[in-house]
Amino acid sequence: MRKQQKIGYALVGLCVLLTVGGSVGLTLNGDVEGIPTPNVPDRTFFADEPLPENGLSTFISARLTLTWDRNDIYVVIVDENEKQRCESTSPILSNPGTSNACTAYDPDVLALGQNGEEGLSWDIISGTHYAGIGKADQPLPAGTEVNMAYEVNLRAGFASYFLFALLGVAGFAYSRVE
Repeated sequence: MRKQQKIGYALVGLCVLLTVGGSVGLTLNGDVEGIPTPNVPDRTFFADEPLPENGLSTFISARLTLTWDRNDIYVVIVDENEKQRCESTSPILSNPGTSNACTAYDPDVLALGQNGEEGLSWDIISGTHYAGIGKADQPLPAGTEVNMAYEVNLRAGFASYFLFALLGVAGFAYSRVE
């Protein structure tokens, strides 16, 4: 076998490995901590720490799945600006009867989950995002703890598959060079 054929077939093999690895993906697990207990009905309270980010969204697709241990609360995902706006507004000044601001039905909510067993799935977009919790009817008793865990499934995105295909075609073409 000639040197060009070895290199070309190695590139084609690398392309196949990257494609399979990108399809299988990688899963990361973690916990969301520091969320205050909702003590105002129809009001969302946010975690101090942001959710994992996806800075390479062009090349990597990331799907976040949140689960929590209570079925009497809702969970939302918002961007950093919405979190800051909600935290700067006093719960006393917000009127849930006339406004959806900082509730589960806020128009700026990116994702909403109302069942802890099913959880919440969301395709991560670029930017800083936070999880928030709330309770629709009655506030939770003081000291109530809400345990929330996340799972992020990373896979190759469309641009990655395009680059893998280019690598395979280049390897095949190089193996044919005389």
